[in-house]
Amino acid sequence: MTWELLIDGALDGSTNMAVDAALLDEVENSPVARTIVRFYGWSRPTISLGRNQKVEKAVDVEYCRANGIDIVQRPTGGRSVLHDDELTYAVSSNDSSYFGDSIYGNYRRVSEALCLAYNDLGVAAVLAPDTKKPDISGNGVDPPCFLSPSRYELMVDGRKIVGSAQRRVRRSFLQHGSMPITCNRETLARATGLPDCAPLMTEMAGVAEFLASRPAIDQFREAFIAAFQKYFSIEFRVRAHPAVDPVLA
Repeated sequence: MTWELLIDGALDGSTNMAVDAALLDEVENSPVARTIVRFYGWSRPTISLGRNQKVEKAVDVEYCRANGIDIVQRPTGGRSVLHDDELTYAVSSNDSSYFGDSIYGNYRRVSEALCLAYNDLGVAAVLAPDTKKPDISGNGVDPPCFLSPSRYELMVDGRKIVGSAQRRVRRSFLQHGSMPITCNRETLARATGLPDCAPLMTEMAGVAEFLASRPAIDQFREAFIAAFQKYFSIEFRVRAHPAVDPVLA
């Protein structure tokens, strides 16, 4: 089976979210089974919000504005994520031979492929158990995504290393997620209204914290491409970029 692969460099947040939404729309309206995997970066620090979050409850807008942090709304659910020094993945599919109707079933399959990549890099990642940690909220705002793991997200030594979100429509789904290389915990805490960054020290991590040296972005991305091919027994063909109109929060 051949899946489509789209590799982007660092783009602004509104363009990134518009592309992911466009790819979901493509597979939803396709008469044939298709799966598209995309990898990309961010041209400047950006807070992405879940599609149902309110800006005023999720972020400190004044802090973000003063510190050059963009704010964008995701097409998926979930909570706020600070995108900066990271690789982001996105999977869009309508292919029932690989994915089903279960949100968590699809979540688990994608996470297992991601876990294989981390393990191949020498990082002892595991899937979070089917339990939920209590949220620690600050100043009346929604706590950020990386403050606690959801079911089947990836962890190393009890710390979350991937934050993902999903949206399911009639025939297909989009799942995308942040895979930090390093973490700016202080900026995340201040941007999302946490009283301090202490909880984030024990709850989140970047992959560089578990490796002898920082991985080159190409090396990091290639590990995930290889893992998807191995886990799903597929090949990739590189595809063209869709035309999009950027959207803001």
